[in-house]
Order: sequence, then C-alpha cells, then structure tokens
Amino acid sequence: MIKEEKYILYIGTEEYVLGVQELLWGSEPWPERFRAQIPASAERKATTVYGSTGSEAAERATEYLTCYSGARTRLSHAKPF
Repeated sequence: MIKEEKYILYIGTEEYVLGVQELLWGSEPWPERFRAQIPASAERKATTVYGSTGSEAAERATEYLTCYSGARTRLSHAKPF
C-alpha cells in the first residue's frame, strides 16, 4: 500500500506539483521509506529520489530539478489529496 502527499515547488515563476509516495506495506521494499518520481523532460532524464521522510524526498527532488533550471526554488507542503 502506498500513500501519496503533494508538494508545491516554485522554480522561477513556474509552479509544479510533486507527488511524494510513502511505502506503507507490501510491494518490493524501497531503499528508503519515501520516494519522488521525476519524469524526463527535454533537459533531464527521468529519476527517482528517496528519503527517510517525505520532506527529505521532496528536498532531494527539488535539488535535482534546480540543477537543470538555474532559478531560485521554494518548496511548500500541500495537504495530502
């Protein structure tokens, strides 16, 4: 079973919604409890980042995304859907 929370990222003037998943039970174990899957774009490869908390996974995803933007980024937590 997987639970998902949404995080809002602001990269420059663009707003993005990032889904961070928590593995509750079942499935194959992940390297850490939380993950964020980042799709490929023209500028970057698709990747999955992991963290011991949802915030940590979101921060790692933000770091990955900002490597390709050069813009200042702000992360804010949204309530789970």
